[in-house]
Amino acid sequence: MFDHILVAIDFSDASVESLRWIVKSFPDAKLTLFHAMPEAKASADLRHSLSGKVDPQERELDARSNIELLAHSISPDAEIVVRSGSPIDELRKAATASGAQLVVLGAHQKRISPWDHLDSMAEATCDAVDLPILIWRPTARTGEMTVLAPLDLREGSEPVGEMAGKLASHLDGRLVILHLLPKTFQGFLRAASSPYQAEETLRKAESSAREEALGRIPARYREGLRIQAIVARGQPARQILATVESESVDLIVMGKTHVKKRTERALMGHITGKALRSAPCSVLTVPI
Repeated sequence: MFDHILVAIDFSDASVESLRWIVKSFPDAKLTLFHAMPEAKASADLRHSLSGKVDPQERELDARSNIELLAHSISPDAEIVVRSGSPIDELRKAATASGAQLVVLGAHQKRISPWDHLDSMAEATCDAVDLPILIWRPTARTGEMTVLAPLDLREGSEPVGEMAGKLASHLDGRLVILHLLPKTFQGFLRAASSPYQAEETLRKAESSAREEALGRIPARYREGLRIQAIVARGQPARQILATVESESVDLIVMGKTHVKKRTERALMGHITGKALRSAPCSVLTVPI
């Protein structure tokens, strides 16, 4: 499915376990293990006291040696890339240079509030790297994997359905498609027509949306997949998280729109951002 995958390693349990899962799930993919060493920010006194005691070259050699030990136990053939500088900038450069088709980051422990630290590594990486990004979280569930694909059916979002179908098929999993009608849609129909006409129009709209959502999954994947299509109404992020809970979802596949300005990102990418921060499962973002 993926010929080349870059896995970010920061030596946390999450990053090590994400590597184990990738090796198990994509055994034929070429792997690049990436580690960035950010420049230490310290007071002048501390920098002076550490002068001559911390050698940047030794730090890089130690990091490379530790990743080599990790690779030897999990993926001996993996390529190793260690760089100094901004983790996100260096990751973006390494992903481009390696030709990776997927970037994987292990998610750390969830924060007390999902709104803490909006510029987290995960969100910032999704903004900066124009590739599919998997934010991997461990799951205690066993058996068949469930993939959730929230689809808004707008033009240009087809890659989300294709990725979800391809991934669910590759993992021999179950695919749940979720489409959300506008929260005010039912109220609008009731105000503009009779109760019977409103309910009939709503039923037809839900049926049409369900068929269109299913059509976003390529036929070559639909044939061998167990697919459930859900059409709901309500606040998008809340409904997505509710579906994750009710359907025991292991992985969400969502679209991400690349925008340059932070104000635009806040308006256009807030649903994906909320999922990244709040979902208890893994999230794969697909550029659209």
